[in-house]
Amino acid sequence: METRAEHASLEVFLKASLTDEQRKNVLFVSFTQWDFALAALADTATCLHQMGSDVTLGFWTNKTPMHDTGWSVNDKVAKIFASPARDQLVRDALIDFGMPKSSFAQPPIKGWQPVQSVPITRAMNRSEIKALTYFGSPMGRAMLQVRTLTETPVTDAYYWPERLLRLAARSYAFAYDQTAELIKVRGVTAVAVYNGRFLHDRAASAAAQALGIPVLYYDTGGIDTDFDLTDSVTHDWSDLQRRMLKLYEDWPEAQRDEVGGSWFQERLNHTASDNSLFTDAQEIGSTIDRPEAECLVVYFSSSGDEIAELELDWDQFIGTQPEALKILADECRKRPGYQLVVRSHPHKRRKPKQDVIEWLAAVDEADPDIHLDPHSPIDSYALMRQADIVVTYGSTTGVEAAFAGKRVIVLGPSAYDQLGCATLAGTQSELAAALDDRNAGAWAGAVSYGLMMRARGFRFEFVKLSPDGALALGGQTFGDSRPVVRHLSNIIARLQRWYLRK
Repeated sequence: METRAEHASLEVFLKASLTDEQRKNVLFVSFTQWDFALAALADTATCLHQMGSDVTLGFWTNKTPMHDTGWSVNDKVAKIFASPARDQLVRDALIDFGMPKSSFAQPPIKGWQPVQSVPITRAMNRSEIKALTYFGSPMGRAMLQVRTLTETPVTDAYYWPERLLRLAARSYAFAYDQTAELIKVRGVTAVAVYNGRFLHDRAASAAAQALGIPVLYYDTGGIDTDFDLTDSVTHDWSDLQRRMLKLYEDWPEAQRDEVGGSWFQERLNHTASDNSLFTDAQEIGSTIDRPEAECLVVYFSSSGDEIAELELDWDQFIGTQPEALKILADECRKRPGYQLVVRSHPHKRRKPKQDVIEWLAAVDEADPDIHLDPHSPIDSYALMRQADIVVTYGSTTGVEAAFAGKRVIVLGPSAYDQLGCATLAGTQSELAAALDDRNAGAWAGAVSYGLMMRARGFRFEFVKLSPDGALALGGQTFGDSRPVVRHLSNIIARLQRWYLRK
């Protein structure tokens, strides 16, 4: 089976995504110490440098008031033990590879204070936080990506601690103001950030957009590739589906179904390592006693925290997931011979207690014929094969069911509702019509999803990946700090979390 990347050339992509003028001085501002993100930065920055662009780099992981999600090592502790953090090693590797030292920039505003006031005087719930903005940018949504507390439920009944909110808002403002100022003083013509969803990356991208500067987003790649780079926000699922269909169209016809289908087969066979978290407690091949129903409808729930803060037009959907489930159950009851099975997401086993309580209450209110709780050993893929119709709120199970030849209806945001393999029902009348049609969607659309999961993005052109997983540029390995440095840094982080909870 031939494997290859979605894009054959990083240089070709960069020339297509940015004009000559926009490539003059590209800023990479990084707030993470994750190796895969830093490797994507290093490969892209090196490519631009080789193309003749000026590159500005800000490694600001230890500069922000609040630690980023990808932070792991305190730079002062690393210096004491003479054991550099990974982002420092990447900086050194870039210099050794020919990047001028003048390319590296510190936050330019000395004695910084927020340019715009960010008054937070009390604890707030999720809806209140979501409404917070900084110069019109979605600061609150970015703050909700902070995972400082071990149990942070999605429910509005939970109030986030005031100290945590104040620090998160201040940190967002820091990244926004410093990025905006650096763009101005350095004459930056484009900005690249990791993912674009986390606290500081979102602030940096918002600052660039406010100044009319284009933004690139780098992220993880596919199974057979090393990283992704896009000029659309990472979670623009319409653009991602456009890429899926184009990839399928461009791939050699004799190979695309085998390559794309292999992604599904690994999951169906429980051999996909990235899916084991959800299937580890399931007994392969275990099924339910199928009711004597003319049409068995199986609903696979989604993990609510993974979709709660997506910037979408929520009016296009039938309602929240609990509301959608209740409407589905009511529609099934209207149809003689239809029975509804609800499979609660196995991830709920590891979710905050309050979220689980509220979801189980929603299932009770919907009153399906059968409910399989998050701990059920029933094999989700065997259950899928028993279904006549599969319904989701965007769960990946939907596209897996489409690959298995099932009729699929999706009620919430998904990365497969525009591929032709599933029907999006945004209203109760659309759901009613969809339930009356048992014809499966386009199988090729589902395969295009699997193809993208394997081939998304690029392979490294400058960074080297060794068989043991080590990453290097020009012979400089992006290793981690010594265990004692990581341990002491972790203690510092735990103390900060303790303080923010008070």
